[in-house]
Amino acid sequence: MTPQRYKLGRNDRVTIEGVHYRPDGKQGRVHLLRHVVKGAILDSAVKPLTDEELVTLDTGNLIRIETGYYSKAYQLLSKRAEGTDLSDLHDLDEETLRGVAWKVEWCARYNLALAGLDGHTRTWSKTPEDMAAFVAAERETIHRWYVETFGVSRPPGRKIKGLQRKTYDWPGSTTLRGWIALLEAGEGQPGVFRPQYANSGNRSQIDPRAVGIVKKHVDRYASGARRRPREVHADIEADLRILNRTLPAECQVTVGETAVRRRIKKLPAILIDLAHLGEKRTALKYAPVGKGTHSVDGLTPLARMDRVEMDDWEMDLFTILKDKRVHPGLGRKAKDEARRLRKNRVTVRCTVTAAIDVVTKCIVGLHVTPFPPSAAGAKSALRSIVVDKNPLAALARTTSDWPMRARPLEVATDGGPAFKGDFHATLGKLQVEHRLPGGDPRSRGTIESFFRNFKALCRMFTGQCFSNVVEKGDYQSQELASLLAEDVLLRVVRYVVDVYHHTPHSGLGGMRPYEAWRRADNDMDPAPDPTARHIAFGLAVPNRVIAADGVTYLHTQYKSPDMGKLHALIGDVRFGIVTDPNDMGTVFVRVPKQARAHFPNHGAYLPFTAPDLEGVTLAEYLRGNRGLLRFQRQEKLAGNPFRLTAIQDLMREAEAARRKAGVPSDVVSEDQLRRMLKFVERKGVQAVTARPAPSGPRMTGEIGPGMLGISMAAPGHGPRRATPPTSSIPGAGDLTTAPDLDFGDDE
Repeated sequence: MTPQRYKLGRNDRVTIEGVHYRPDGKQGRVHLLRHVVKGAILDSAVKPLTDEELVTLDTGNLIRIETGYYSKAYQLLSKRAEGTDLSDLHDLDEETLRGVAWKVEWCARYNLALAGLDGHTRTWSKTPEDMAAFVAAERETIHRWYVETFGVSRPPGRKIKGLQRKTYDWPGSTTLRGWIALLEAGEGQPGVFRPQYANSGNRSQIDPRAVGIVKKHVDRYASGARRRPREVHADIEADLRILNRTLPAECQVTVGETAVRRRIKKLPAILIDLAHLGEKRTALKYAPVGKGTHSVDGLTPLARMDRVEMDDWEMDLFTILKDKRVHPGLGRKAKDEARRLRKNRVTVRCTVTAAIDVVTKCIVGLHVTPFPPSAAGAKSALRSIVVDKNPLAALARTTSDWPMRARPLEVATDGGPAFKGDFHATLGKLQVEHRLPGGDPRSRGTIESFFRNFKALCRMFTGQCFSNVVEKGDYQSQELASLLAEDVLLRVVRYVVDVYHHTPHSGLGGMRPYEAWRRADNDMDPAPDPTARHIAFGLAVPNRVIAADGVTYLHTQYKSPDMGKLHALIGDVRFGIVTDPNDMGTVFVRVPKQARAHFPNHGAYLPFTAPDLEGVTLAEYLRGNRGLLRFQRQEKLAGNPFRLTAIQDLMREAEAARRKAGVPSDVVSEDQLRRMLKFVERKGVQAVTARPAPSGPRMTGEIGPGMLGISMAAPGHGPRRATPPTSSIPGAGDLTTAPDLDFGDDE
């Protein structure tokens, strides 16, 4: 007697004596069941059962089979199609079952709309116009139902040349009408949507006599010669011509180019790339990196602002730089190009440094500069993460707001020089972890993906760049530059706030980044207050002392109500201060450890103020300093331009908005500032120190040449310079101005 045959679906749950199993196919007539513990499948625990053993267990009531238990889509279809037979769907995987449920949901909702139910007041018909209107009106609602039900988004639509790819595969009017007709013909059975790929097409499309020839030449497609499909087809035709010489005219063998291309497409992609790209690039392309970081500690899922990725990108767009003050800081290549084009026209490619929240895909930090990537630009982008960016958005005339502001848990960057040194030290002051995922850019795929989308902004303006000279053709990128570099930041802000944040994102299941930020309900670390920002982003100045009149910095006295108490506690102990190049009105004094207990409300820093300098930048304060100007010239000759002007923000007309928005202009490193301070303060001391009056008897006329030494100056060939008149004041010497002294190191 033939035993009963069991058909176990891959989503069924089999319970034997209280132990759960999930079918994993058959091996001959033996069912393979894998042990399931707390929803996890143990690959090492396999229980084989024959149909006879299943009959025995079923007879003794020792086994229970729950059809489609592990498939949410199967359960949903069972409830929706109650009383129908779903046996033809039980062997499908979960993704295919979700596709069946997607089609059934569309048909069900259109039938409700057709009947005027479910709140539909409009009268619908099955005309293409009405169906297209229904799809346009309901597609977001049905996709939202799909995401909320299954926790994933629908896959993107097919790639169609000349058309923009759909963010998810909603049906067209003709496709929807075909689904409805198919479901009606199948009497409402969801099984009509079962894929029938195995039954489509002719499995043998090439004459058996030509199979060997085709295979030989198709395999040669994966070679370093990079042959084209039509060339492969030509080689096949040449060999077939030799074969056809031995065959009668009515038995000639032919192979079409389409059939050859179809077999080329079946070659493994890694095989073709290995031949065309080489081993190194192929290994980088196919090395698995997972789906990115989903947890910081390995247990808790990532939440909003838990991980922020930062990177810089040179825009694919040439812009015009009109601000002559920044020209000296440009490279030789930009200057040569300016002379080639025409006078006073400099074209540059701006650098964008962006920070993106991995969970919500929102841009939380941004900085734009016409200069190459640097630690100063990276610090500026980092600072914009923790300040209110709405004033900057208002300056760019955005319609939406920019509420993304918090202190991140960690910041991930590459190991480039822009993200070392001062940038790394600033993260430490903010108590933010700095993570270096490695050199593979895919480990920071979120920020890399944003820069790919960002190219759409570059294509809106003339002067765009291209990936190679073939693609560029005769397009004169630099000559056609039209956007001013001073306006790039405002255009970038407008694009980020109004376009990117409100465009459905495939990584969010079709949700907008702005909506993802609004829906996130996790508690974030608050942004540091102005004092904490001052200490984190300011410039450290060491080796200060406190006197009775306060702390001296650049010949300015900074005072505090607690300075007398601090002076009494530490005496002449030296300490460091932190200054803000954007506002010289306040410095923070680092209190030595032995005295901090006496200032419990201030912690490690005490504020000292100079009210006359409130709102004055370091650049404005030092602009008229002659010693500083001479120092700049010397540094320029040494190959290290020392720029103190606030040129990074490219917003001369928006200085007030820049300060309000917290956009920094600290292009000075701490080492440069320390060297400049030593020079300026030393010259200041010399300037205010009175020279001692001459003493001793006056020189007489008896002292002749040679008595005061020998002159090393060579005599000139022309007439000697006229001797300046002597003063009529007794005892006065030569009143001509003495030459400036050369700058030297203190040591």
